[in-house]
Amino acid sequence: MTETKPVNPIKTFFAGGVGGVCLVAAGQPFDTIKVRLQTMPLPAAGQSPLYTGTIDCAMQTIRKESVFGLYKGMAAPIVGVTPMYAVCFLGFGVGKRLQMKSPDDQLTYVLKQ
Repeated sequence: MTETKPVNPIKTFFAGGVGGVCLVAAGQPFDTIKVRLQTMPLPAAGQSPLYTGTIDCAMQTIRKESVFGLYKGMAAPIVGVTPMYAVCFLGFGVGKRLQMKSPDDQLTYVLKQ
């Protein structure tokens, strides 16, 4: 059998924080494009809109502001999401520990008869 070590709650807390940062980093460009499309001004009669679609919005943003333009405003979501995911991971780890009868138990979805 393989030897199992108990999971450190501090590690799960930091793992949740890192997961939260990764979540924001992956989703921020899509959120930036969505917000720019939602807030673009209405074109005057006979004029074309500022962006013709999602891809056009992304390409114009990258051309004018580089790739970093897609990550504008990322600080606020990171400040909010990081602690939230850290606490969620910590709670999940503690909950798993509370269900174990001994440190060697392996939690499964099926009840042993």
